[in-house]
Amino acid sequence: MTATGQHLRTAPAAGPAAVRVVDAVKVYGRGDTEVRALDGVSVDFSVGRFTAVMGPSGSGKSTL
Repeated sequence: MTATGQHLRTAPAAGPAAVRVVDAVKVYGRGDTEVRALDGVSVDFSVGRFTAVMGPSGSGKSTL
């Protein structure tokens, strides 16, 4: 995984993906209260691998 500014990028999955998310976006609120929990997130979760999704409250873990 590499960090580019505020964005994290993961390497392609080694095997077939059990789950694939492409360009997911989730926005809460509007105007001055708008929060982008997910902003163009793409990730593969590989078959046979355990994956932990970690982050602060409101960061989009459950939505993902």
